[in-house]
Amino acid sequence: MDINAKQLDALDFNYLDQSETYQYNENQLVRAKGSAAIVAKLQEFITPWEQAKQRFDECYRKMTTAGQTKTNEMLDGERDTLTTGFGGTVRNAKKSPIPGQAEAAAVLEEVINRYNIKTDGEYEQQTMRTSQMCTDLLTNYQAQLTTLGLTAWVEALQAKNEEFNAAMTARTNSQAGYVKSELGQLRQQLITAYRNFVKMLNVVLIYEGDTAYADVVDQMNAEVRHYKQIIARKGGKVSAGSEGTGTDPGTNTDTPDTPDTPNTPDTPDTPDTPDTPGTGGGDNNSGGFDEG
Repeated sequence: MDINAKQLDALDFNYLDQSETYQYNENQLVRAKGSAAIVAKLQEFITPWEQAKQRFDECYRKMTTAGQTKTNEMLDGERDTLTTGFGGTVRNAKKSPIPGQAEAAAVLEEVINRYNIKTDGEYEQQTMRTSQMCTDLLTNYQAQLTTLGLTAWVEALQAKNEEFNAAMTARTNSQAGYVKSELGQLRQQLITAYRNFVKMLNVVLIYEGDTAYADVVDQMNAEVRHYKQIIARKGGKVSAGSEGTGTDPGTNTDTPDTPDTPNTPDTPDTPDTPDTPGTGGGDNNSGGFDEG
């Protein structure tokens, strides 16, 4: 037994967002699997760790790359058709020989230009400006709409815009629930699987010595130090010591980790019972669904 053997240092996942949690585990898995000595000794801990990472990755990718649903695409297309059709009809009416129509069309065109709705722009901006324009037209320009027979058209555009916004809101709410439940649980399972591996690795190092493992442990500790620098830049506390001999401090709004029970150096630990799943936090979309 070598109580001075190298140990894999602790890392506080509380300060890492979802993408950082994934990338850290991905990097450390590559190192662990690249060591024949570690694979031979700890394959039964590497396998569940790798499986947990894959499940987390699949869920995270679904959340961050979710595109428009068919329903939302259809509603947006219908809204765009009404928007461009209304503008085209108003511009054509400027050439009308019927008394009053050209004048009414000129007034409505000014309103359209004022709101400058882009059908290929951001959904949020298009939705907001369409809502504002329709309200403005139906409130302040009813006479001109009546002259051109376009009141029903604007009402249809307003209704379609509201329908699209409701569909987008429903999708966002659905994603939020998905992130808080499934992604949070899978994140916690990944962290638990990683810590089970580290605990057993540290036990092996103490009982067998670190000669066969020193190089890869040095590499893995270099990765730990790199992520501790990330944590420090975020203002988090950085702990010293190994995963097997201490717990990580700190709190934030991301999924909190349940502290591990310290190892006793002269008795191998039994792997952790998986931590109680947390509620998780998604990455925000302004920086990616990443909000650590």
